Amino acid sequence: MKSKTSRVMTALLLGTILLAGCSNNASTSASKKTTVTAVSHKKKSATVKNSKALWNDTKDAKLKQFIEQWAPTMGQSYVGYDGKHALKLSTGVAYPNDLKHVTVNGDNVSIGWNKKGNGNYKYNVVAIYKETTKHITYFFTFHNGKPVVLVDQSTNETPDLLPTQNPAIKAGFENIVKGKKAEVPSTTTSNDNGNSSNNNSSSNTSDDKDSDSNSSSTQSVSDPKLVGMMLYEYDRNFDMSDIPHLQILKNDDGRYYIGTGSVTSNLSFTIEGNTAHYWTVLYTGNDTRPDGTVGPSPETEHTISIADLTAKYYSTDDQKQTLDQTAAGMTVK
Repeated sequence: MKSKTSRVMTALLLGTILLAGCSNNASTSASKKTTVTAVSHKKKSATVKNSKALWNDTKDAKLKQFIEQWAPTMGQSYVGYDGKHALKLSTGVAYPNDLKHVTVNGDNVSIGWNKKGNGNYKYNVVAIYKETTKHITYFFTFHNGKPVVLVDQSTNETPDLLPTQNPAIKAGFENIVKGKKAEVPSTTTSNDNGNSSNNNSSSNTSDDKDSDSNSSSTQSVSDPKLVGMMLYEYDRNFDMSDIPHLQILKNDDGRYYIGTGSVTSNLSFTIEGNTAHYWTVLYTGNDTRPDGTVGPSPETEHTISIADLTAKYYSTDDQKQTLDQTAAGMTVK
């Protein structure tokens, strides 16, 4: 009996030990946890930023309508580049292809045709209009995203585009860009090809907002000797720093004639307010034309803002000194 009891006790003791061992193994297994880090692979969608178009067909149509209404107030008519056929000038220049040859304010800058206005040029041209009878060409551009109207009136040299001082055409373009109505002045004085003043505005005493405001500067650029020399530089690409022997006279027809003494060197001009009118001929009496004929060609009249001439040829101290010295030795006969 005692032996049986001992066996029972031994079996119970072994069972207890086995249970304790299983319990320890379970605790050990539970303490060993594997940490799994979830890696999220998010596909990044590529985004391409396209700059917003600054010009469109609707605005282009509004500009065309504005030009058609504004031109008669200047006594002019204009034709625009249609986006397909080159806009050809009497000088042989054809736009927009020849934009690569022009300068802006005398500098070689990046300028080209871009109908949306958001291209990579420094000046993105969205519209071009030329006057049908005179050498005046307007370029409607975006420069650093802002509307800028340039005008060219050069004839015998590389076209040099300058910011127009015409308040009506500047305001018209800017308003169209902003989606506003482009107002056309009821009456405009054609005192400048690239500049005009509204007779209904009492504040428009001068078109040139960049010229010197003092009275001596205003008086100096009205001197026919100075205007004549600036025109000579502009039309003939003449270097006044050489102090050339220029003569100036006034004829019975009301024109001034400036030149170096020969008939072929003479450049005739008149002054009307802030505008200079001058006349050129493509061929003189001794020139042989491409078709073999000889003889002078009809005169071509040009007009240019005296303000633009002053800004280009009479704005620095050196320019003023050169022209003033030359003018001092000239008399109008």
